[in-house]
Amino acid sequence: MSALYFVSIIAQPLFFIIMGYLDEVGKLSKIEIAFKIKSILMIMILWNVVFSLLKTQYIQQGYILQNGILLNMGIIYLLYPIIVKAINNLKVTAGVFIGLVAIIALLDIFSPLDTTDDPLFISSYSFIWIWSGYYIVGHVLGEAPGRRFTKQPKVLLVAKLLVVPIGISMFFYERYLSTHTLISVAGWFVLEHLHLLAMSLALFVLFDNIDIKNRLIITIVKFISPAMVGVYIVHYSVFYFIITLYDFQSALLKFILLIIVFIVSVLVSRLLLLNRFTARIITF
Repeated sequence: MSALYFVSIIAQPLFFIIMGYLDEVGKLSKIEIAFKIKSILMIMILWNVVFSLLKTQYIQQGYILQNGILLNMGIIYLLYPIIVKAINNLKVTAGVFIGLVAIIALLDIFSPLDTTDDPLFISSYSFIWIWSGYYIVGHVLGEAPGRRFTKQPKVLLVAKLLVVPIGISMFFYERYLSTHTLISVAGWFVLEHLHLLAMSLALFVLFDNIDIKNRLIITIVKFISPAMVGVYIVHYSVFYFIITLYDFQSALLKFILLIIVFIVSVLVSRLLLLNRFTARIITF
């Protein structure tokens, strides 16, 4: 499993957790939710129109890959009143999620074995509740008890101890999946998200407890922070644009590519954020 792939599979759940955390801390109003939905729709329409005028490969490889992320956030904000109720009734919510997983497992056991189809709707429709689940986790962490929990020394120690073992486990199971036929869809589906949730929580706790004192680093963080949503939106397009210019083959060059993509994405996002009109096409 390459470093780029590892970062990409961790980034998505971590993104939804952070968005849930920020929305809880910011205490979204109904007006703000409506504005976010409108912004997401505008971003999707605008960028798809722009890239439809360019080469087909950019539509296939570039920004259109982010439609899923934006669509998920749009659905989450449309269902926001339900999500708030789910947060206020965590035991019921946990029961619903466990019930959905149990149903998926039962269907997987009793359905005919057909690895070419997706009879459980996992690949097609799981985003409706899976990414909402990560968003709810972020909301819970953003509440006062959640913020106190992530600051506990014991929790921080556990997070430090778990990151490397989880990463190693992810490497081997992803490597296995890439070389073997998928027999049990539900089993691997659950295993994958257990790993992703554990790694995302561990990284979140680590980042939440970082105490930066160096002024240069603080300045860099302040420069990057407002652009992070934009970075997540444009990084695919930046990535595919750069690899059309140069073929990065070795592991070192791929790591350099990762850094370049991040830096360029930050700079592009910051430039777009300078104007209130262009800012609307990369943030919500």
